[in-house]
Amino acid sequence: MLKKKSKFLYLNIMIGLIVALILSGCSGSKSNSSETSTSPQKQVDPGKPQYGGTLKISSPIEPANLGVPPEQPGSGFVHMMAPVLETLGKFDNKGVMQPLLAERWELDPHAKTITYFLKKSIKFHDGTDFNAEAVKWNIELFRQAKRGEVDGISSIDVVDESTVKINLTEWNSSLNNALCFWIQMISPTAYEKNGKDWAFSHPVGTGAFAYDSWERGVAIKYKKNDNYWQEGLPYLDGVEYKIIPDAMTASAAFQQREVDASFYLPVDRVLELEKNDQYKVVTLTTGLGNRENGLIPNSGNPDSPWANVKVREALAYAIDAKTIVEKVLKGGYQVTDQWGPVTGTSYNPDVKKFEFNPEKAKKLLAEAGYPNGFKTKLISWPGLQHESLPPVYQSYLKEVGIDAEVVPVDTARMYDLIGTEWDGLMYFDVLTDPDLPLYMERYLSKKAKLYVNIDHPEKVEELIKKGKAATDPETKKKANLELQKAVFEESHMFFPLAVTTLPIVMYPNIQDSGFNETYGNVYSPEKTWLLK
Repeated sequence: MLKKKSKFLYLNIMIGLIVALILSGCSGSKSNSSETSTSPQKQVDPGKPQYGGTLKISSPIEPANLGVPPEQPGSGFVHMMAPVLETLGKFDNKGVMQPLLAERWELDPHAKTITYFLKKSIKFHDGTDFNAEAVKWNIELFRQAKRGEVDGISSIDVVDESTVKINLTEWNSSLNNALCFWIQMISPTAYEKNGKDWAFSHPVGTGAFAYDSWERGVAIKYKKNDNYWQEGLPYLDGVEYKIIPDAMTASAAFQQREVDASFYLPVDRVLELEKNDQYKVVTLTTGLGNRENGLIPNSGNPDSPWANVKVREALAYAIDAKTIVEKVLKGGYQVTDQWGPVTGTSYNPDVKKFEFNPEKAKKLLAEAGYPNGFKTKLISWPGLQHESLPPVYQSYLKEVGIDAEVVPVDTARMYDLIGTEWDGLMYFDVLTDPDLPLYMERYLSKKAKLYVNIDHPEKVEELIKKGKAATDPETKKKANLELQKAVFEESHMFFPLAVTTLPIVMYPNIQDSGFNETYGNVYSPEKTWLLK
């Protein structure tokens, strides 16, 4: 577990707060932050947001595009588009969807409709109206891309300027969350006027910040939207993402204050930085939107050894997940053998455990027709994967007779492979959530646009459909538990290693950002401010 803030830092913070309050003559007011202290000479109320400054964040990866959400293959880039693109709703810290661009919504399972009532007088950055027509257009863009998140919509009605009704072929209990989370609203006018290729690198949304520039492989910059619809916001002048693939370089940039926060640093780097009390580490404790990683085989290729379920089962026995998490990852991760953490509400304790047993793995390989093992590829992603993992996986596989060649690829190539075909094993990185029908459909179903080169058991397809159609919590929970069993005990669709708490390293003067407070990869750039 990541250590708590030191008592010494806490004492200094409290002294600073008390002195600042006395000098400012506001001894009766309270600060809403216990993370930082303010210099008494500045006489600034540390609880009052301050305007100005640019938030700089480092990331080892960058999106393939910024302004065409249906073409964005992964979920790890949501936070990078959040300053400029907004959604109908936003999760709270209990995983409940709350309105954002929508004023409210009505769910009617019997009529098979979802009706959205939109907030009024909101403008896109190009000055055009955010309205019911724009919402319909954005949802239709996802439908044209055949995205599974919008599957089951039969038609969309524009009731009036601020009301949209979604008509379904059958009830989908996951659809509201999907529409509110995944569909980041872009300007239809800007897209149609300039074309999709232009929109890839020029996002035009309703957010607190507008697109400024993007130098691929270097930085993405956003500038303050002076006409933002939420009065008084944003506080920052801008947000900048610096693309730094190398973990050591990113760590050095953070320590030299070239960036205010670092995303996706390997946990060993995080633990090293955390030893210094001037830094702050924030982890995701809600269990909502955690990232899970492991390995996924190309089971969809009938000529691959991994098409044999016994070979995939052997993989579950061949790798010692517990030792890897304890000895290699060294904190910030929790071992899991299903989708999501073992403490999650959708975890099924009755699913068979496949504990480390190399002899059992060898026996299964022999039964599958590979008594002497076989050769395969292990495609790794240095930009996001823990740098020590590929050779560790390779060593475990070799012990049972599987000769795996490690093939590192960059982000662009990884997403190309994820959306088409790959050979052997691939690093698997997914966003987890208790709503298994919604998230498993994104990655494991026939409709998925990600990890398409896998077998799609009909039972899994039916259970996803059953969970989406549920009209009560118990039916959905039952489908969730059955899905876990079908995916991991019966089909071994992938090997889950661990769930990460998504540690973010930042300087404590970053205030009210919302990083890791609600949902993984979600924050509130419009409310973020820097304590000076």
